Amino acid sequence: MVKLNSQDAHMTKVLISILNWKGADKTLDCVESVRNSILPDTLQCDIRVVDNGSGTTQVEILKSGLPPDVELVENPVNTGFTGGQNLNIHHALSHDYDYVFLLNNDTIVDPGAIAEVIHAMSRDPRCGAGSPVIARMGHRDIVDFCGGIHDWTLIDTVRPVTFADAPRFLADHTDQVWAVGTALMLKVAALREVGVLDERMFAYYEDDDMGARLIADGWRTRIVMSAVVEHACFDGDMYQRQPYFFYLMTRNAIFFALKHVPPGYRKGLRLRYIDRSLVMAEKLFAQGQADKARACMLGLADGLAGRGGAPVLDRPVPLWVRALRPLSRAWNARR
Repeated sequence: MVKLNSQDAHMTKVLISILNWKGADKTLDCVESVRNSILPDTLQCDIRVVDNGSGTTQVEILKSGLPPDVELVENPVNTGFTGGQNLNIHHALSHDYDYVFLLNNDTIVDPGAIAEVIHAMSRDPRCGAGSPVIARMGHRDIVDFCGGIHDWTLIDTVRPVTFADAPRFLADHTDQVWAVGTALMLKVAALREVGVLDERMFAYYEDDDMGARLIADGWRTRIVMSAVVEHACFDGDMYQRQPYFFYLMTRNAIFFALKHVPPGYRKGLRLRYIDRSLVMAEKLFAQGQADKARACMLGLADGLAGRGGAPVLDRPVPLWVRALRPLSRAWNARR
């Protein structure tokens, strides 16, 4: 990493946390981009890669490709985004780091991005999280993410869709903004107050949850428009995603809503999620994707029952969920 001279004697410590699951080549590219960062000499960045139970071949690729100053942690089982990243979050909490930067392995970090995010966050004592703008890999004019808020009336996320819309959006919602986990800088002092990632979620919605917890405790999230990370985000038909995606998105949306939707907006909350989940399942059945539809229905059952952890999809859908399908069809046919 290239260091810039500074007169400030205080050293800020940042742990860069990168999670690998069957994507070692992308992980090595991501690490290289981080190592090309331009940093002030008051900023110490250490990189720690967690292999999340992706097997011997992946580990060997990482061992042979990672520079000696990058620590590799071998997690024997896949504990999801939450469990894998929590290994490094706990490490940051116990080793006097000031920040921990959660970074997807399919990202490329601009040379100035880390320093710019830290600089922006350090100016606000109650800024607990920060994020660069996340742009589409190879298409920097396409926004993947530049801030979002939770709209409790819609029970949905609202985001600016272009770079031009973002500054006004962020200014209008200063205390409500949250950031995705793709490239999420977290202040360790904030984590000591709000806690680590919720491992019940395994993957997806853990960033919504972290954002809502930060807001509830009076911490702000800053989107730094001058900093960019490119992300190889999913760019196809959503209905072609794997069954586990539909399970986790369904289940964790329910976890999130039951935990965070304010009292004034909770009327009929469970019924709304039952309806949303079954509507999605019907769409998937109609496309001949029964395995994904069943994953949705299992996610609905587990979300309402509070069963978290890794997806277990090789099991029958509970009878009560199957019994609701014709009722949901009839109800939505009349709307």
